[in-house]
Amino acid sequence: MRYALAVLIALAACTGTVGDAPTGDAAIVDSTAVVPPIPSGCIDNVATGDHTYSCGGLRVDARIPAACQAPGCGLVLVLHGDTGTGLLMDAHVKMRELGAQHGYVVIAPTGPPYGGSQPGSTWSSANDVTLVEMVRTFASVFRVDPKKIHVTGFSRGAFVTWRLLCDHADLFASAAPAGAGNGQSFGEPTCFTQGRAPARKIPIVFLMGRTDVSVGYSSLTTIRDAAIANYAATGPANQTGDAAYRHDRWTGAGGAVIETFDHGYETVANGPFGSARGHCIPGSTTDPFAAQYAIPCKLPNAFVWGDEVMRFFRDHPMP
Repeated sequence: MRYALAVLIALAACTGTVGDAPTGDAAIVDSTAVVPPIPSGCIDNVATGDHTYSCGGLRVDARIPAACQAPGCGLVLVLHGDTGTGLLMDAHVKMRELGAQHGYVVIAPTGPPYGGSQPGSTWSSANDVTLVEMVRTFASVFRVDPKKIHVTGFSRGAFVTWRLLCDHADLFASAAPAGAGNGQSFGEPTCFTQGRAPARKIPIVFLMGRTDVSVGYSSLTTIRDAAIANYAATGPANQTGDAAYRHDRWTGAGGAVIETFDHGYETVANGPFGSARGHCIPGSTTDPFAAQYAIPCKLPNAFVWGDEVMRFFRDHPMP
């Protein structure tokens, strides 16, 4: 009897407790004990690290954390704005670095060419189906937790984010649009207008620049107010802030959560995107004088948008 008990204790010490992996932050993975993902579709390399794939005719830059060789990671879709690329957008929010820290596969596709004499790429509603198929493919191959799939985008990419959260609330656990609002004056179908609303009250964190020239503050407040009304949310409850920004939260029944980061930061006035003013990304450490996609807010900023996005995603898995 004592021998049997000793064996059981030894086995327990060796194996530990079996549970979902990873549970949040990226875990150390014993590669000899894990059945690796199997390549499928456009994903021809499943090794840990950075990869460039071609999915649905789009370039997709991805980072696969070591923890995601095992099932249970999350997934984040990152969408650039006009004249950007997947890699340029990720440089502003550092979602690949954050994903590696916290156990998320991060995919940053690049849209069709912007055209004319402008560099970089853009998006239209015609790309939405491809993006959703892309997310489902990565989720399947890397066996991600279906409750931890999220989307974020800036500017044109945020118009896409509004559409995706509106039309695919069954797929995305939460969403983080930045610098894009009501799209009627831009020919962009978004959400919370013309009878469009998500099938469930998907949690939203929203970046709003008070002096945004590219989209306009009124466009941002219009969609914010429409979302609050649709969710029957109450607030705002101020979380943090100072003279330059406010972080507010509205909540409602059924898990409804809307957070906003409403800021007065602007691009560098004499930089290539100086005229965009509040159409910028707080906390970005990229070169404000770069030849392409120079959209960081002039530092210092009191918060880092990329960090806040990851915090929100981690706090809001699918119910």
